[in-house]
Amino acid sequence: MSRPTLLQLYLVSQYEVRLPATPMRSVLRIAQPLPPALRAWLGDAAGCAFITAYNPYSQLRDAADNRRAQRRLVEQVQAAGARCLPGAGRVPGQPWREPSLLVAGLDLPALDRLADEHGQNAVVTAGASGPVRLRLYGDGWGAEHAEFIELAG
Repeated sequence: MSRPTLLQLYLVSQYEVRLPATPMRSVLRIAQPLPPALRAWLGDAAGCAFITAYNPYSQLRDAADNRRAQRRLVEQVQAAGARCLPGAGRVPGQPWREPSLLVAGLDLPALDRLADEHGQNAVVTAGASGPVRLRLYGDGWGAEHAEFIELAG
């Protein structure tokens, strides 16, 4: 799949997060504010990121390999002293779902290292204020970048 096509899918995807101690879910959407329940969960953290270890470079991978990589990501996040909530990325109206994590307490360099190690094209980032943003890795996205899209350096 081309990067411009992937970019469009990332922009329309919904990034669902399971909230602690409740059956409720909260949804991050690119260019929208962080939902109030997630702002409350952030506490005094500067921001959060939605990341996965599934399907590196958007190439389908064996389910067992995906689960192993995701467990490794959880271990790395916890070892860094960050907090996380389980989540899943999905495209509305499509069967695709990708298990993910919402992480608070990682700085951008640490986030970028994890995204690189796990072969991710993009992560979703948000602060307590401002819009949810898409952070892209690599070249060739072929799109004008709106204020809610950033290229990792």
